[in-house]
Amino acid sequence: MRCRGLLAFVVVFACRASEDGAEEREKGAAKPLKVETARVEERDVPRIVPLTGTLTAELRSELTANSSGRVVKTFVERGQKVEKNALLAQLDIRSAAANAAEARASVASAKTQLEAARVECERYDALVARGAITQQEHARQAANCKQQLAAVAVSEARATSASIVVGDGTIRAPFSGVVTDRMVSVGDYVSPSSKVVTLVVSNPLRLRLSVPERRIGQVQPEALVTFSPAALPGRVFSGNVKYVSGEVRPTTRDVIVEAVVPNADGALLPGMFVDVSLHSGVVKRPVVPKAAVFSSADEKSVYVVKDEQLELRIVKPGVEAGDAIAVEEGVKPGEVVVVNPSPSLTDGAKVE
Repeated sequence: MRCRGLLAFVVVFACRASEDGAEEREKGAAKPLKVETARVEERDVPRIVPLTGTLTAELRSELTANSSGRVVKTFVERGQKVEKNALLAQLDIRSAAANAAEARASVASAKTQLEAARVECERYDALVARGAITQQEHARQAANCKQQLAAVAVSEARATSASIVVGDGTIRAPFSGVVTDRMVSVGDYVSPSSKVVTLVVSNPLRLRLSVPERRIGQVQPEALVTFSPAALPGRVFSGNVKYVSGEVRPTTRDVIVEAVVPNADGALLPGMFVDVSLHSGVVKRPVVPKAAVFSSADEKSVYVVKDEQLELRIVKPGVEAGDAIAVEEGVKPGEVVVVNPSPSLTDGAKVE
């Protein structure tokens, strides 16, 4: 009997110990968590219109030979920066130079003949004044002088034209820029319409935007545009709207808008396709610390403290401003959110 009593006591004691441990664990599990919080504020933030655009050169020229001949030398390569009037290519101008020399000789000959005609005209003027010759003879000599004068003008025009042909054999940059393409090599024969070099001005660039008809009213002159090209992660570029088309394109129902974007370091290239934020005035939006927003299942989320419990909310982030970020959807001003939430936090958890 004594053994049975001792055994019963042990069983009762073990059961009570187990119940006490469960109660302690339950109390520990229900203990509120300490979290850092911040109140949602309402602020004026920029109104953003999302658009897509393409960067284009401020100036772009496909230079042609403007003359005929064989290329004897090239001076540039793709990507090379050149100054205005820099040599780009040289054509064989030996034939043109000979023609120019011949034209200059013709000018000299015509001028000599003109001087002789003028002397003769002066003599005829004296003769007709004394009545030594008839008026008809004087008129014929005067006409000869005029003809010689016209001959000089024709010769000079031909000489000028020949000089232009010689000059066109040396192809120069019409403005400072970057060579994006060279279409000829030494030995190629070109005609006046042959493309030789493509030259662009890459600073500044123009950002060409297509603005849907329904959003035309949100575009203002000098409006700020910002973008971050996929090819240059982490870099944000900006510019200002300068040119707005005066018509809606009938097929696409949009308006072409161009912004001017500085590009002093040449990081941006003409032809880049970018996602653009057009800043159009300000609007009031709820604002939370950036540290309160985290990724959850491919969505942006925050924890809202409501009735001392955590409530997981999916949010739509908006414009960032320093350490804060506007929220388009998901929270309201005055609500409290968790800052720097721990990965161990869960929806419905008790907090202090």
